[in-house]
Amino acid sequence: MSIASAVVLIVLVAALLYVFGRSGGLDADRWSIFESAGVLKLLAKALLATIRAALAAGVAAMVLGTILALLRLSRMSWIRGMVAAYVEVTRSLPTLLVLYFTILMLPNYGVRLPVYWQLVLALTVTNAAMISEILRASLLALPKGQLEASLSLGLTRPRSIWYILLPQGFRAALPALVAQLIYLLKGTVLGYVISYEELLYSSRMIGEYTGFLLQSFLVATLIYLAVNTALSLVLSALVRRITDTGRSNALIDN
Repeated sequence: MSIASAVVLIVLVAALLYVFGRSGGLDADRWSIFESAGVLKLLAKALLATIRAALAAGVAAMVLGTILALLRLSRMSWIRGMVAAYVEVTRSLPTLLVLYFTILMLPNYGVRLPVYWQLVLALTVTNAAMISEILRASLLALPKGQLEASLSLGLTRPRSIWYILLPQGFRAALPALVAQLIYLLKGTVLGYVISYEELLYSSRMIGEYTGFLLQSFLVATLIYLAVNTALSLVLSALVRRITDTGRSNALIDN
């Protein structure tokens, strides 16, 4: 974020807080509900549910996205064509539309999933398509000579891709993959639509029960901001560490 963007954001937040405070929204009695152990326990449970859904969908999307990326590099044109069509369709669909498909269409074919798996499935399908494109672009950007050299050393094409190209592709794609995983975490808010008890849904329930709906949503916003910021910092540090390790190994090899 640039300095100008940060200044604009701070000014907007300050203006909103000023207007909110003038209407009594910052009065202590309107926030006392968050001193209740029951409310804090409910928010903690909702945060855990959010993280569980994001973690499951993130792992599944990474696995499926990697498979799709490798299939798009297949030497068989019909496989490349089928996978390309699937990726293009699924990555252009809004996650909410895929979620509605799991709710309304799958039961017609006898598939009835719990709300947790409905959300995980929708997030997996759409994010896996994006991850596959990120990885494919990263793999195609690698020098072609590496594949040829590994083949000349006796490795098969699948082994060359798995042991030589894929690790380098992941390392190069890490910044974009981190951004995609953070986007996936924010996508868990769609659990609100199917009454999955994630953070936004639970905040609404607290607000409707106590009569302080706006305060509840503001607390949820702050929690989302804190979690996403922490995740971004941790993953960015991991990316720098892996990148620095890769550069050090390259210097040693040279």
